[in-house]
Amino acid sequence: MTLFVVSFLVLALSGGVQQTFSKVQEQLFLLEFEHFYKESQQLAASSQTKVNLQFSKSEISNSVSSLAVPDSVAPPAGLIIDFDRAGGNSSLKKISFDLPDKQVHYQLFLGNGKFKKTETVK
Repeated sequence: MTLFVVSFLVLALSGGVQQTFSKVQEQLFLLEFEHFYKESQQLAASSQTKVNLQFSKSEISNSVSSLAVPDSVAPPAGLIIDFDRAGGNSSLKKISFDLPDKQVHYQLFLGNGKFKKTETVK
């Protein structure tokens, strides 16, 4: 009986820990993405070359490095953001990430490479 109670408590607590870990992992990914976006922009400006930011289901990459996408996050697969030689972008694209409990949107601004972040609760 004691083993049953202890097992039940361990399983109940591990579910909560796992959910918390996933949420932390998702938030860290979003912060890393914002940094990776700005880093790609700086790469284009410093090297005076065009840089493409490419999105797939499992990673986001530029010509130098990549960022792994957690399993709980659905990125806009197939999207490509082009940075010109000055580090600016020439589109008003919207980057949307689907998370289990919300959607996070990044609206890009023309030329300067800046973005506006918004969240929509599901």
